Amino acid sequence: KFKTKNRPADRLGRLAHDGRQLAAEIVKAVSEEGLEKAKELLGKIEADPSRGYAYLYACQLALPKLSANPARFLDFCLLLAEATRSLPYLRDKGPAQPVCREQVLGEAGLLESSALNVLGRPAEARVAAQRARVSFVEAGEDSFALALADYFEGSAASFACDYAGAWKLLRAAHGEFQLYGQENWQGRAEAAIGTLLSHRGSSGSALTFFDSALRNLHPERDEVAYASTLVNRGYTLVRLFRLDAAKATYAKALMMARRLDMRVNVLAIRYGLASIDLQKGNLSRALTAFERLSADAEGIAQRILSADLRIAECLGRMGRNAEMQERVERLKTSADAAAVESDPGLRELFASVEDRSVSYELLAHVARFAEARDQGVRAAYKPFRLVANGY
Repeated sequence: KFKTKNRPADRLGRLAHDGRQLAAEIVKAVSEEGLEKAKELLGKIEADPSRGYAYLYACQLALPKLSANPARFLDFCLLLAEATRSLPYLRDKGPAQPVCREQVLGEAGLLESSALNVLGRPAEARVAAQRARVSFVEAGEDSFALALADYFEGSAASFACDYAGAWKLLRAAHGEFQLYGQENWQGRAEAAIGTLLSHRGSSGSALTFFDSALRNLHPERDEVAYASTLVNRGYTLVRLFRLDAAKATYAKALMMARRLDMRVNVLAIRYGLASIDLQKGNLSRALTAFERLSADAEGIAQRILSADLRIAECLGRMGRNAEMQERVERLKTSADAAAVESDPGLRELFASVEDRSVSYELLAHVARFAEARDQGVRAAYKPFRLVANGY
């Protein structure tokens, strides 16, 4: 149905054109109908001469859609790896192929790395990016493909708290993207460096990189990366107490994230907006926002925890101490024992329940620690009793 529309005259051009059209249908099926439909479509093109390009483009076209359902696209990587069995390796003897198996495995590795990172599995994401780099080297790819592997591994290393390794990888990728004049990837690398600096507590420097990233990213062609960068910029502005600028950034990000069905980012934006109301002293409005967020965030444990802590804090700041105490007691009763054991902030908070010494200051302290952890910051918890005494 699409092979006669704007089809190039040369053979490789036709194969690439046809493959991209097939890939678009497959990725759409993953997003809208599920993996079974995608598997059916992949099976139908096993004998198609453009199948190599279809697999290659499927990996690339899936990347912007991944944040809506990272677990499904992680499974899609396995389907693609299985489908590449019909492609020859570059080292295999026989007629030359426009796309070899190593190339597809490299692109699939980048998709897998991104999905694992979004799912909070950075160590595995880093390994996937390393495998992708090996595949690109075996395929004889140029330095741009290797820079892509550096970018994905560097992003994972940042969330795995290997800050030195992440800095080296991301800076190398950024330099290569500049050399090739790839502004969209340059913007992505700058956004990742900004996130790394934010994790390390350098909010001012992080903001500089986020602003540069937004200048290089296109709000329509790179809309997912653009929206994510806006969210991170808003969070950084809140940390810098530039609340009006943060609110404006979040408002722009919210419009894009809702349109793109970026559920986790929408929750993060709503949390940020509620935090701004709390810091401005709009307690009633902040309380309502956090309560709605807690109800809507089912299945995202850390986001619910942070919101519940802020709900109790709002109640305490409004002088509703009995309700604050009750909220913390409920939270203690429903908390997972293993999660509490590994969380020093919660342990200190729940210890205060017994002697009824819970305060909104303690809740705010524990909530800030939980928020930073949600953002990927891996800092040691400082007991509130030391902070309260000026240590």
